[in-house]
Amino acid sequence: MQKSMLCVLLSFICAASMAQKTDTRQKLFSAYPADVTLDRSVISTSFEYTKGATVTVPFSSSFKFTGTVISNESKYDNLQTVLIRSSDNNTVFQLNKIINPDKSISYTGRTFNDNSADGYEVKNNNGNYSLQKFETARALEPCHNTL
Repeated sequence: MQKSMLCVLLSFICAASMAQKTDTRQKLFSAYPADVTLDRSVISTSFEYTKGATVTVPFSSSFKFTGTVISNESKYDNLQTVLIRSSDNNTVFQLNKIINPDKSISYTGRTFNDNSADGYEVKNNNGNYSLQKFETARALEPCHNTL
């Protein structure tokens, strides 16, 4: 009985200490606005980039993403994905082009960096696209190996 109570108590202590971890990662995009309107031509041009090319994606006049294209692949007949890794901080910008059943085109994407507390996600608002900032701790669940 005492051993089982001790195990339960230790489990609660471990769970409480894990729950109180604070996110110490830096915010890489703190100098940029929470919402950035994207020009549709900037998005469509991104799918013309070739693997290995150094490119600059102008999110806005004051916010540019520069990096190397690490992948530009078409999957199936309706999906193309381009990945660009930043030369500054290893942030990856992922952009997807989806051809819908009605032959219209839509885009999704996001930035991600394991060491960043913030990022951007491509949002579609009735055909108008923007980058919306998010906090990675709220949107991306950490993976813990408990084995």
